[in-house]
Amino acid sequence: MNWLMKKLFGKNEPQVYITSKRTPEQEEMFQEQRILKDALGMEHGNDYQNWLRLHQILHDHEKRLKALEKK
Repeated sequence: MNWLMKKLFGKNEPQVYITSKRTPEQEEMFQEQRILKDALGMEHGNDYQNWLRLHQILHDHEKRLKALEKK
């Protein structure tokens, strides 16, 4: 990939650094996410199941709104 970046842009591919340390803001958001997942009955670490659960919740919510609008 470096040869393509050199050919197209005249420079190497940008370096990406990944760190496992969270900033205080990230840690706060992570804790809030854990609380919300627990409240919604989601599993920690199972993103596919959580995606499905989230869409089930949204679908149910939309059906309830439509029922209320018909009244």
